[in-house]
Amino acid sequence: MNSYSIDDIFQIFPDNYLKLCDLLRSFELPESMLFDKLKSMVEESHRILCIGTGRSGDVADILSKFLRNLGFHSYGPEELPYMFGKNDLVIAISGSGSTPYTLEIVRIAKSISAHIVGFTSNLDSPLVKFLDLVFHIPGAPKRKPLRYEVISLSGIYSTPLLMLGGTLFELRTLLVILSFIGYMALGLNPYSVFMDMVSLCASFKPNYDQVKSLYTLIPKPRSLKNPLSGKTVAVGEGLSGIVARFFITRLRHCAHPDEERVCFYWRDRGSVALKPGDLTLIVSGSGEGIPAVMARIARMKNSKVASITSYLDSELAKLSDVVVYVPGRVLQYIDGLRGSYLPMDPKQSIFELRTIILLETLIQSIARIEGLTDRDLWAHHPDFM
Repeated sequence: MNSYSIDDIFQIFPDNYLKLCDLLRSFELPESMLFDKLKSMVEESHRILCIGTGRSGDVADILSKFLRNLGFHSYGPEELPYMFGKNDLVIAISGSGSTPYTLEIVRIAKSISAHIVGFTSNLDSPLVKFLDLVFHIPGAPKRKPLRYEVISLSGIYSTPLLMLGGTLFELRTLLVILSFIGYMALGLNPYSVFMDMVSLCASFKPNYDQVKSLYTLIPKPRSLKNPLSGKTVAVGEGLSGIVARFFITRLRHCAHPDEERVCFYWRDRGSVALKPGDLTLIVSGSGEGIPAVMARIARMKNSKVASITSYLDSELAKLSDVVVYVPGRVLQYIDGLRGSYLPMDPKQSIFELRTIILLETLIQSIARIEGLTDRDLWAHHPDFM
């Protein structure tokens, strides 16, 4: 196998970021009538229940928050009511269409004749049999394969650059959902919104030195040979927080079978106690408010702090050991605004979209640098999702 240094890998980071952007738009978007039908179903529903697990759950959470911002009674995966009603609308997100938890939820909803909409890659899946409306989003394997579905983005390595199973589905689904929000909230053409968002993401060129510096701060996996390695804690609010959580889910998988990379989202159940040797990664477009407070706390505990922000002169940036600059956040000065908000126009979420693609490209780089195979990463996937 050819050997490449960390410098080699990060020098092509901007190219791999751009190739991932191109990959996201290289599929046939859902028909316009599907957006019309979904709009009618949302408007006619009593409540909207957005469900999914893992990364699909993060996308469902984003959808629920945008719908709530538009005035609808919407609930995310962690907020579902104990009893469903026949006038509720369930929106299920599952790339494989065979996730046990998601299937059980839609089965219960179907038993009382609630309407169900699904986003999936697998039109032959058990999920599709329950659906009143199907959005086909290619990108996820039909079932857990023996090996990951891999897509080479660079072509210069003998080991393929991992595009881990399902991630392409979830990123595409996120973009389609935000396109729908633009149509629902502002009457924008969903196809134009989709292409504009991807083009805005592709117009950004990440600074590979900054991303490389971030990688050097990420604690290595724990093992018998390295039992005291630190942990990574990701912090963020609102949509930025969901992006941070998405990354943490991905980072947990980046270890060999006899290793464990210890990662937390700051709002995980139970307390997350910081120690020297840990990394606190904070995602915040503005770099002010609560994220800056969290950075100050992390520094008091002797944790390293890395931030991803649009403002290099922000309080958060000043408190960080490493700053990754991602433009796109427009500051909002509104009385009572505590720091995070959801814009009516999803194109104003470009900071978060660029960040989630940048962090996905970083995951692929980590797998390359640390010699991780598809089997290694599957060994760390959760068993109950």
